[in-house]
Amino acid sequence: MPLPISACIITLNEEDNISRCLSSLKFVDEIIVLDSGSKDRTKELAENFGAKFVFREFDDYVGQKNHVISLARNAWILSVDADEEISPDLEAEIREVLGGREPDEDGYSIPRLTMYMGKWIRHGGWYPNRRVRLFRKSKGRFIGEKVHESVKLDGKMGKLKNPVLHYSYQNLFDHVNFINSYSELAATEKFAKGKRSGLFLALAEAGYKSFWMYFVRCGFLDGRRGLILAVMGFYYNFLKYTKIFEMFLAEQIGKNTKKKGSKQD
Repeated sequence: MPLPISACIITLNEEDNISRCLSSLKFVDEIIVLDSGSKDRTKELAENFGAKFVFREFDDYVGQKNHVISLARNAWILSVDADEEISPDLEAEIREVLGGREPDEDGYSIPRLTMYMGKWIRHGGWYPNRRVRLFRKSKGRFIGEKVHESVKLDGKMGKLKNPVLHYSYQNLFDHVNFINSYSELAATEKFAKGKRSGLFLALAEAGYKSFWMYFVRCGFLDGRRGLILAVMGFYYNFLKYTKIFEMFLAEQIGKNTKKKGSKQD
């Protein structure tokens, strides 16, 4: 008898993605959707698929993902993002490894294959982009801060070969908006840890990122999309480090203003 699996998803205004995601999870025993205040049809669509729909105020990605895991009733967790889909081959592989006996492994890393501008991206650091997605509830938890959350596995890890399919951005406008919001989170996190930056560092980090994506990780093999992604990588890093510089300037202005106020007193 196959081991029961709980699929765990966090959402916010995912009506464009959630149906595709949930349609690929018909083989699991439980689906839990943790929402942080969607204003679209996310709840309606999720409940139409029989998912358990729960609200929680968003704090950060780590907090949300650990909370949704805590709601699961089964011993095995499959963590999926709303803009992802379990490929048929991956479903078959999961069925095989959890097909009746307890495996030796406590979790499995799974590659992620991303669709960008109508094409699957296989270079530039975007693939295989392995992450632990399937794991025992008792052995895994998300760690990280505002960005780059990942599962810390307390046990033996295996590897699955078939990918999760990721439908990233609807268009360039969507990608730019994501970069703006994500760079803000990353800059805030780094600044709080003491990171400081100037324009030269911002340019150097941005240039290195695009060079690494396009040449080191062979982004040029993805054609024009690979070039676009390398430019976007430049933009993301430049924006992140420039925002750190802006935070530093604001901090200095605040200190100087406080000093002037103290002298006047």
